[in-house]
Amino acid sequence: MATEREKLHFEAKQDPSALPFSVYAETSSTGYDFIIIGAGSAGCIVAAELAAGAPASSILLIESGPPVASTNQTVWDPRNWVLVSQESDLEWGYQSTPQAGLDNRVIPMGRAKGIGGCAIHNAMVYVRGGRIGFDRWAEEGNIGWDYDSVLPLFEELESRIEINTIPDMKDPFIADLIVSCNNLELPFVSNYNVNCDEPCVSFMQFAIDSQTRRETTASTFLGTVPSNVTILTNQTVQSVCIDPTTKTATSVIAMDNDSGEMTTYSADREIVLSAGAIGSPHILMLSGVGPFGELSTHGIDIIQDLPGVGQNLQDDLYVTSFFKSKQPMPDQPFGLMGAVIFGQAKGSDPALGTDIECSLASGQMRGLNLPQDDLPSYLIYPNIQLLESRGTVTLTGRNPYWSPSINPNYLSAPGDLGKCVDALELALEIGRSQWMSNWYENTLMPTTTNLEDYVRKTAGTCYHYAGTCKMGPSSDETAVVAPDLKVHGIENLRVIDASIIPTTVSGNTAGATMMIALKGSRMILAEC
Repeated sequence: MATEREKLHFEAKQDPSALPFSVYAETSSTGYDFIIIGAGSAGCIVAAELAAGAPASSILLIESGPPVASTNQTVWDPRNWVLVSQESDLEWGYQSTPQAGLDNRVIPMGRAKGIGGCAIHNAMVYVRGGRIGFDRWAEEGNIGWDYDSVLPLFEELESRIEINTIPDMKDPFIADLIVSCNNLELPFVSNYNVNCDEPCVSFMQFAIDSQTRRETTASTFLGTVPSNVTILTNQTVQSVCIDPTTKTATSVIAMDNDSGEMTTYSADREIVLSAGAIGSPHILMLSGVGPFGELSTHGIDIIQDLPGVGQNLQDDLYVTSFFKSKQPMPDQPFGLMGAVIFGQAKGSDPALGTDIECSLASGQMRGLNLPQDDLPSYLIYPNIQLLESRGTVTLTGRNPYWSPSINPNYLSAPGDLGKCVDALELALEIGRSQWMSNWYENTLMPTTTNLEDYVRKTAGTCYHYAGTCKMGPSSDETAVVAPDLKVHGIENLRVIDASIIPTTVSGNTAGATMMIALKGSRMILAEC
């Protein structure tokens, strides 16, 4: 027989119009110096840096998902990365709204939950991003975020985590691929992170340690939890409590997902949102910080009208080129193949840098589960970056257990579809060129010459969500946080994650997110 608390807990999850904490009259309370919401790639770094830089302080790190056991080989074995998203307890299960630009398809918006965040289910690819993109941040008023300013942080990051290429690069497939790229005016460079803005072929860099295990910032920065850090897992944050008179963030209310117990955690210094480009704007809006109309619609008391919260959602798309191989494919110990191709769409402005990043996989990669008739085979996945389309993360109700509405608005901007077609044509040209004759037998996908239609029917997310708590000066009405990552108009509240990215850069977002966490931590410590 369910207890009264369990009934209320269930009702709170089901009722989209009620905040769970309004159901309970009583909560327990405890205090800390700093509270960090989200133990992902950014949050774990922030917690570790604050613990080391302010050793007398007490730090609470709140995570919605579970800890990840060291014996969980689905997570830690790089060859299994495609399988991680199938573990429902480590996945939010978000979906987009129907996407008009993608044949009205609903796109699964993968997002990990658990200690380590999206680093527990991503492909472990490490890319800094191009100089041009960061310099653009500074040009938009974000002083101190230009490439020369953030480069030392990337270099420090790379000295603290293990960035590796596949140990044995005598892979005959990759050797032929490099020749194919070279003959198509894509020169080989040994380290693409020296300049991601230039088209090239290179060895892929992975956040995989010397024991061939996945790295996360949880395992690297918080491998041994500092004594002044408390980590709470399986917690759903209800809201950040903000004094409406002083507009100061004072505490966080969270519910234990197992017991239903509600607790208020106070913060004497600062609260940091590191819940990602979907979670951070969601929590801000539940806390009364966001667009006036959006909050009013859902009956949320407005603390600070910030029109940019949940706006400016950016993402990269990928398309698939798929080829039957004449011979068995070499084993790929890191999951993806050990090479990457950076290119530029035909109509793109060269001044913006590369906007195509092709990763590669063998058809035998775990989790693909291809029919035997399609083996052996290889795939080239162009990731199309710097897209102009912008989307939104909005509320579906006041209840924190209800997923937000996610509308990436894919291919809504003129030119984005053409970029995707250009990227697909580049992959097809490389994959079936005369220099790949030792491998190429025939093309399995696409089977149509109507590449625009193929893109609309098959393109998917690269999981590179960014921009929903945009960084910018106070003169920018769409900005949510200032260049010091403080939320405009609110004291003692910062956002430190990929949501602050004003415009995406060439490359995956994981590396930039970790850099943002290092820089944001130093900003906090500078004020301690």
